[in-house]
Amino acid sequence: MRLKYRLRTRTTRELVKLAQSGVKEAADFIVEQFYPMVVKIAGQYYGQWSDQDDLIQNGLVGLIKAIYYYKEDKSTFSTFAWKSVDSEMKSFLTYLNRRKHKILTDSLKVDLLLEEESEDKSPDIGYEPALIDEYLYEDLMSAISSVLNEDEFELFKMYMQDESYKEIADRIGKNTKYVDNTIQKIKRKIKPVIETHKMIRKIVADIERM
Repeated sequence: MRLKYRLRTRTTRELVKLAQSGVKEAADFIVEQFYPMVVKIAGQYYGQWSDQDDLIQNGLVGLIKAIYYYKEDKSTFSTFAWKSVDSEMKSFLTYLNRRKHKILTDSLKVDLLLEEESEDKSPDIGYEPALIDEYLYEDLMSAISSVLNEDEFELFKMYMQDESYKEIADRIGKNTKYVDNTIQKIKRKIKPVIETHKMIRKIVADIERM
């Protein structure tokens, strides 16, 4: 309670810096402050096939991204956050339009990606593919593809489909040592993406429980 009171005396810029340094309460406080802005933007896009609650929830994803990606030399946080929320909602609506009646069944295996395993894989972290989960999964894969080259991303997709190192090696015409080295390289490259994604999912989950 004392921390929350102290946070109320901080400027938005200070709160963002605290959130970026790992103070979750600061991120929560920013979300609380800018929630009305998210609702306002959602009102501009509400339609027959886009549930307002889903739009708001997705807008909060954009707000959370804004918190962790903001650089104060670019613009004010309010401007940056508005653009981030608006862009996220547009991407979400594009996704909805593309999927419409298609239900994805992918399971996120985020924890698996950061482990230093070889052939042995941990079980999937299964859950019902709620709409926001589906969107975040696609968003994650898009972010991962942006930091990997084409060959690495193709190998990564084989790995995520639970193909063994030998199966992957046979498919790409390499040995298992090459596959192992490449997987470890991929993990290092995508680690920041995964950690940001996990942070976003955690905050979204906390918001859902409110």
